[in-house]
Order: sequence, then C-alpha cells, then structure tokens
Amino acid sequence: MDPGDDRDLACLAAAGDAVAFAMLVERNLPRLHRWLVSTGCAHHDAEDAAQEAFIRAHAALARYDRRWAFSTWLFTIAHRVRLDMAERRREHAPIDEIQAVAPAAADPLPAGGLWSRARDVLPADDFRILWLHYAEDQAPSAIARILGINAIAARVRLHRARRRLEAALRADPAFSPVEALP
Repeated sequence: MDPGDDRDLACLAAAGDAVAFAMLVERNLPRLHRWLVSTGCAHHDAEDAAQEAFIRAHAALARYDRRWAFSTWLFTIAHRVRLDMAERRREHAPIDEIQAVAPAAADPLPAGGLWSRARDVLPADDFRILWLHYAEDQAPSAIARILGINAIAARVRLHRARRRLEAALRADPAFSPVEALP
C-alpha cells in the first residue's frame, strides 16, 4: 500500500493505524472545513461539523469502500452532519468567513467576487453543487454520492445551477463576459 494515497491510508486506519488516520485528518480537514463554511455553516459550526464527520468516519472505517475516493465518502458524512446541524439551527455564514477560509488566490473560478455573487443569487442547493464541482473538484458521480442523489440528477442539477448563475450574471449590468462560467 502507498501511504501517499488516501484510500490506502483509510485501509491502514481501519486496521488500527492511528498515524494513518491522523494523516487523513491533516490532508482532508482544510478542504472539508472550507466546503462546510461555503455551504452556510458559521466558522465555529464548520469546525464542529468537520470534527463530528471525522469521528463518524473513524467509527465507520470498516465500511469504507475503496472504489470511491476517501474524500467523497468523507464529504458524504459531512453533508449528513451539516444537514443534522441545519435542522437544529438555521444560520448562514457571512461570505467574508468563506473568503477568510478560502482566499481569493485559491478561488477556482476566474472572478474574485463570483462566489459571493453566486451565494447571493442561487438557491443553497445550486450553490452547494457548484462549490463541490468547482472548488472541491468533485466529479458528478462523487457529488451524487455526497448529496445522496443519483449521478444523472447530479449532472442535471450541476448544469441547471450553471445556467441559473449565468442568467443571473448576464442580467447584472456589472457582469463582464470575461467572467462567464466554463
């Protein structure tokens, strides 16, 4: 096994290797936290949700399926944790908290303020699916697993979210065609 691969680390961790699990946490925590904040968790709630996701992942490592990327499995767990938290508390993080966690240099889309605009004009589900695809580099099949939908629905929802954002941006007089979505 290559300890450089998250799938292999997950198998080692499932066999009781605490160092392997610590490496998984170290590698995946920043991305997971950034995604949780981007989907509406306040900074401190995102920390709690990420911690709870890792606790649940550790408890369920024996059920991890190597066919899927470890991050896909972890994001699925975190999504469920986030939904549990959202049922208890309806809060949205200010966009400046998202930018503090994910600096503009790491912004996967060309316009620095595009995420902020997307957050303002899109429903939460559309924003979430765009973030998973562009900011977290998740394929539609992985997004489907994370959100608990089928792969076709993930592709359709991703397409519709892009079109909704594009329509909103084109309707905005401050929009520049250079900032168009891929």
